Amino acid sequence: MTALRQLLNSTATYTLANVINSAIPFFLLPVLTRVLAPTEYGVVAMFTTVIGVLSAFTGLSIHGSVSVRHFDSNTDHPRFVGACLGVLAMSTSLVLLVVWLMAGSLVQSTGVPEGWLLVAVLVSAAQVIVQVRLVIWQVRNEVLRYGLFQILQTALNLSLSLGLIFLFGLGWEGRALGITVAVFLFAGLALYGLQSRRLVRWSLDRDYIRAVLRFGVPLIPHAVGAMMIAMSDRFIITHLLGIGVTGAYAVGVQMGMVVGLLADAFVKAFGPHLFSELKTRDSSSGLRMVRQCAVVFAGFLALAVGYVSVLPYLYPFIVGEQYSTSLPVAQLIGFGNAFMGMYYVVAGFLFFFERTVPLAKLTLTVGLLSVALTYSLVTWVGVIGAAWAYVLVQFMFFLGAWYLAQKVFPLPWRSLLRVGSNPI
Repeated sequence: MTALRQLLNSTATYTLANVINSAIPFFLLPVLTRVLAPTEYGVVAMFTTVIGVLSAFTGLSIHGSVSVRHFDSNTDHPRFVGACLGVLAMSTSLVLLVVWLMAGSLVQSTGVPEGWLLVAVLVSAAQVIVQVRLVIWQVRNEVLRYGLFQILQTALNLSLSLGLIFLFGLGWEGRALGITVAVFLFAGLALYGLQSRRLVRWSLDRDYIRAVLRFGVPLIPHAVGAMMIAMSDRFIITHLLGIGVTGAYAVGVQMGMVVGLLADAFVKAFGPHLFSELKTRDSSSGLRMVRQCAVVFAGFLALAVGYVSVLPYLYPFIVGEQYSTSLPVAQLIGFGNAFMGMYYVVAGFLFFFERTVPLAKLTLTVGLLSVALTYSLVTWVGVIGAAWAYVLVQFMFFLGAWYLAQKVFPLPWRSLLRVGSNPI
């Protein structure tokens, strides 16, 4: 009961932090949708999308490596974090060079000016530093510090954006600059916190660098595939329908992300609990984990159904008339994010056993399928096709990860069909 109580307390804290953290952008959304035209909102959406895509190459899943290594008692953790940040510096330099060389074609495909593309590289690297600090708090179950840091970054991000838009008359540039300054500042605070608490040692260790690369490089296809699944729709819509349609679609996606944010909050608490179960597993662990996962899956689906049902009553008041046509997009994205949460749960088994190569292959395969499916459906039925593709792809992604997890650590899922089984 103690472990269960700790899980519930952590989940409640992460949920509260995520709710507050996501509530701030939602308070800003009615303002942005009334002062920014869909074309301008589209540029903002593409800027943040580019940051996410670039993070796959600058970040190399460093924060995931730090999380997994926390449970290895033979690792010198400060030296390992130092090796991670050294790898981050090298990867960021390489990505900066590539983006500079390809700037012309990237500007054409994204609609983001060249200077802001280079800024996006640096922002993606700074966000990785923030993620490293956050994940150390997460694995240590320091959820209050985790939540407060996240909320303060978002609050600064959006207050700066509002000030730059309204006081200085900047349009989409004000929003992009608010994002940039906030991430840079909090990356600096994260580095200061790591240094002051002696959580990083600045001496590069070749063995640890190799370990970071062994973990992260095979995950590049995974990260690229994940980016295809999550973000290729914006590129396709911009190419086929124009950046103004991308702006309206991005509003629908943001509204649909409520389900994803709540699921993510739970997974952040459930992840350390799952890793602990796997580390100390015994003969009854498999049955216990099956029942826990089943309850989580049912909860995610119930959350999605409830949210999608009430959304039509709230939507016009939040986004305004200019973006009201994106309601069906928000509903479909919300439902798709339930499957995304389910994927995160089963992927935890693969991360624990460091079976990242098959996961990378799955993600890249599903990502390529996502691009083809999204392109076909958008061509066929318009922007709503991208949202339908998202739901179908997230469902396939979950099933594929579930299959791989079963191969790595078979669980007795058929036990759920037995009548009169013991409670969790």
